[in-house]
Amino acid sequence: MSRTERTATEPPAKTDADTSVADECTAREQVWDATLDLLARRPLPFQAWRVRKRAGLSDAQDRTIRRALSSMDAAGWLEHEKGSKWWHPGPKADEHLHE
Repeated sequence: MSRTERTATEPPAKTDADTSVADECTAREQVWDATLDLLARRPLPFQAWRVRKRAGLSDAQDRTIRRALSSMDAAGWLEHEKGSKWWHPGPKADEHLHE
């Protein structure tokens, strides 16, 4: 049997084209981006799991997602009733995204 030595290869260096926006953003920024994109595409009530899925975040980041959505509520981008799982487009979303 012959012995074949493995040659060490380094992974290719990342280029700007390989770097996604998600790589450079915090989870909170990803939530804002995903939520605004969702509102622009479908101005309907939604649940937080849709934002998590669109942002590519894990279940472990649900608290961050809820906090960011609450900030968007306070800023007028969303409306939310305490205890509800549903988030609704707010006045700013209606004004800026659906003229």
